[in-house]
Amino acid sequence: MNIADLIPVLAATWPAADSQTVGPFTVPSHDPGGNRVSAARLTIPTARSASEEGLAAAQAAMEAQGRRPLFQVLDHQMPLSDMLDAQGYTTRDHTDAMVIRATDLAATPPPVTAFTIWPPLAIQTELWEAGGITAPRRAIMNRATCPKTSLFGRILDKPAGAGYIGIHGDIAMLHALDVAPAGRRKGLAVHMMRTAAKWAADNGATWLSILVTRENAAAHGLYTSLGMKPVGTYVYREKEGGTAQ
Repeated sequence: MNIADLIPVLAATWPAADSQTVGPFTVPSHDPGGNRVSAARLTIPTARSASEEGLAAAQAAMEAQGRRPLFQVLDHQMPLSDMLDAQGYTTRDHTDAMVIRATDLAATPPPVTAFTIWPPLAIQTELWEAGGITAPRRAIMNRATCPKTSLFGRILDKPAGAGYIGIHGDIAMLHALDVAPAGRRKGLAVHMMRTAAKWAADNGATWLSILVTRENAAAHGLYTSLGMKPVGTYVYREKEGGTAQ
């Protein structure tokens, strides 16, 4: 497995509100839900680059939306990255993709610790909101049409965690996992991850995947400790200057 295998999973489990095909690129509309649903990407994930004309057309489509061009560039797309370098694009948010066989992580949590439920409860919305997972990001979960559920975590008899997971093909992807400060360093995140893996396996997924920025050392440590392995990375490339939205 590699990062290109996970892009269709990302698109299905964390979908853009709408998008258009512009030459070799898929260009979403601007979305306050964040980069994952706003960045243009090569429509064929295994592709390595595009023509100058194709790149210019994608840039023009985003500028027509009143925003700076923003691209998601996978680790094997260095020719595209070189083209963006030549135009003065900046690089940010190095993001690693990590996977594990769902059955290798799946386990039933202790009683009254972690649950799966859809739609999410009001308390999960409150937890997400407090953790910075605001309404535009929660709207992405709601519009996903794939098999999906939310995770609800409790520790010391108090609500303390929320997450969201969806499946595309035989790969599940976990998003928006957040544990409140009062619930951290108590094992709740591990229980929620194992619950996510069990739900994935029970619903036909072979793999559980997650995307994590390199700056998030705590999350990296958690996923590595659980046996998750990196399978690739991507970055966002943004055009300097112009109009930002």
